[in-house]
Amino acid sequence: MGKAGKRVSRAEDMSGYLVKRAQSVIHLALEEIVSKQGLGIPHYVVLTLLAETPGLPNAELARKAFVTPQSMNEVLKQLEASGLVERHQSPSNARILCAHLTHAGEKKWRSVDDGVQELEECLLRGLTQDEVRVLNRSLETIIRNMTPTA
Repeated sequence: MGKAGKRVSRAEDMSGYLVKRAQSVIHLALEEIVSKQGLGIPHYVVLTLLAETPGLPNAELARKAFVTPQSMNEVLKQLEASGLVERHQSPSNARILCAHLTHAGEKKWRSVDDGVQELEECLLRGLTQDEVRVLNRSLETIIRNMTPTA
């Protein structure tokens, strides 16, 4: 059933279909932006997370980036090899490695993030601040509705 209990007959009128279409065009645009800087989307996500919260361990980065710890470890190894990230032992647990941006990593993140901010402005063009708040609240509600509870 669709809105107000009525069956939605056309895919184009289904909210899930529209969310997926939006996600697809945003993903393609984001991919184009980050690839110009030699990164993939997972690399940009890690750089962003570390710019916001330096010192995150692998497991937390993986959770926040919606990937497995094994996949995150590979992304971090690539970023380390590129000189964008460095990892150090956690002061509280020597088995945990905490990641930090290097100076080059911060510079790379800033150069990519400018393009991402332009993308954000483009996708919200024509919406008022109130409409953006309603959109964000609605998307958060959808996420909550679709997230299994433990």
